[in-house]
Parts: sequence; C-alpha cells; structure tokens
Amino acid sequence: MTILLEEMSVADGNFSAKEEVTTMTAATYSQAMRRVRPHGVDRAIMRLSLMTLLWARRHAERSAVSHEEHTRMHRETQGIQRREHDAALLLARVR
Repeated sequence: MTILLEEMSVADGNFSAKEEVTTMTAATYSQAMRRVRPHGVDRAIMRLSLMTLLWARRHAERSAVSHEEHTRMHRETQGIQRREHDAALLLARVR
C-alpha cells in the first residue's frame, strides 16, 4: 500500500523543510490597513477638481445635440435661407 501512495503523491519525493521555506511565500497582516484621509489643501484641491469635473459633465450634456435634433436644425436653417433667397428673387424681378 505504501508503494501505491508514493507513486500517486503530488508532493515531491525529495521534500525538505529548508527548500520549502525558500520557495513558498505567504503574506499575513496582523493589522488591518487603513486609508489615510486627505487634509487641508489636498482635500480642498480634490473637492475643487471633483466639482470642476461634475460641472464639465453637466455642461457637455447640455450642449450635446442628438443627430435628429441637429438634422432638424439644419433643415430649418436651409428652409429659411431658401425662403429668403426666393423673396430676394421676387423683389429683383418686380423692379
């Protein structure tokens, strides 16, 4: 039975404690890592940059125009220019 176990074992046949210590690494922390909170100028700069980012997002969303809205505005502009051109032609023919 011991012969069968030695053949099926996943442990290396030349196991030594010294070799295992150099090849295995483990990290254990006795104290929980805590995050240091920013103070003073750092905190003010972080808040200012966050406010600027949020303002820029709102501004971009307000000024963003969908494709349909852009197409509608372009067609209206073309219609106005066409009507003004036609009106100018009518005035030029009358005189």
